[in-house]
Amino acid sequence: MTIRRAFLLLVVPLFLLLAGVNGALVYFWERAEAERGLEGQAIAAAVTVAAFADTHDLANALADPVRAAGLRSAATHVTGLTALYLVDAEGRASPVVGAAPAGRSPYARPVAPAALPVAVDAAGRQHITGLAPVEGGRFVVAQIDAAPLIAEVAELRRLVAGLVVGAGLVGLVLALAIAQGIVRELAGSGALIQAIRTDAPVSEAEGFRIRETRDLALAVRLMRTSVAGRLARGRHELARRDRERDEAASAAAQHETAFPPLALEAAGGALAVRMLGRGSSGRFYAHCEADGRAGLVLGECAAETPATALAQALAARRYFEAHLLDGAPEACIAEGCSVFGVGRVAWRVWTATEPPAAGAPALLDGDNAARAEAYVARAAGLTPAQVLEDLVTLLEAEGVLAVVRSAEGGER
Repeated sequence: MTIRRAFLLLVVPLFLLLAGVNGALVYFWERAEAERGLEGQAIAAAVTVAAFADTHDLANALADPVRAAGLRSAATHVTGLTALYLVDAEGRASPVVGAAPAGRSPYARPVAPAALPVAVDAAGRQHITGLAPVEGGRFVVAQIDAAPLIAEVAELRRLVAGLVVGAGLVGLVLALAIAQGIVRELAGSGALIQAIRTDAPVSEAEGFRIRETRDLALAVRLMRTSVAGRLARGRHELARRDRERDEAASAAAQHETAFPPLALEAAGGALAVRMLGRGSSGRFYAHCEADGRAGLVLGECAAETPATALAQALAARRYFEAHLLDGAPEACIAEGCSVFGVGRVAWRVWTATEPPAAGAPALLDGDNAARAEAYVARAAGLTPAQVLEDLVTLLEAEGVLAVVRSAEGGER
């Protein structure tokens, strides 16, 4: 559903409802007021004649042509009066103005002056009847033509219908105008986002008239500024790293990726290995397992450049992983050291039936290797990974450090 359709479905029925309710209230109120006016007029005519009949002999007055003409002339001043007659105690009607019903009157003598609702006579005319009691069981009936009231009500009904239709049209125009404004603002926000996406020039946010869309545009511009600043900082950082990058730094970064910390179990033994410090790129470790045997080699290759040392370390690792357990380990170690220029090496080989004793094979500077061995001997209840974490914290050393022991011995 679009915003335009949503506004139309919301605003137009609301305007129609409000206009219909108000129009209906006005219509029924005006109709009731008009009916009350005609009823009052009919009662006034009946009461006036009833008062005359109480003090004069109305029958004799009607028999006198002059007095009867005077009465009829006075009755013509009552607007819309169509019939006025006196009903005696037997129910016979004596007309004063207009025609009286033949036979007995259809109305009963009222206790007090009263008016009857709009009724339709035999000729199809609508009228309002007023009744007023007279002494002697008589009463006066006055009938007022209701046609003007009906015409006025019909005109009022047409006016109310026109107002409802007009309100619907006004609601339609307002809904379209408001929806068009919102759509235009959202289109501007969309264009702003698209410009940011394509890195095109961005229009000013002051062109938005709705506060929410203006805030949205400002937020989008702020996000663009933030992203642009972040990208700029990233480019500056990359440029700085490019300026500072040399062969040694590149080899060290690659070496850190190629030789991450290692912790595993193999052939009944458990081991953990980690590179310490950021020393030579020729340091390496190699682990292999086959047919219930396992081995670990720590070494450091010597080369003229860091890149060459890293390449030799990677090649040495692949060599020892593939050939350490083929035949005598001593011969493999000697050949590998000779081929790949390994200057320092430490290694262990064990089997599932003869798991390794607790120890710390290492290539460290100073007396750190001896200190590591002493700590491993005392940490009988820890796993190799836990021991290695402690040694990294205790020792400030450069090199390669490993901890090996039987898998059962490392359990708490």
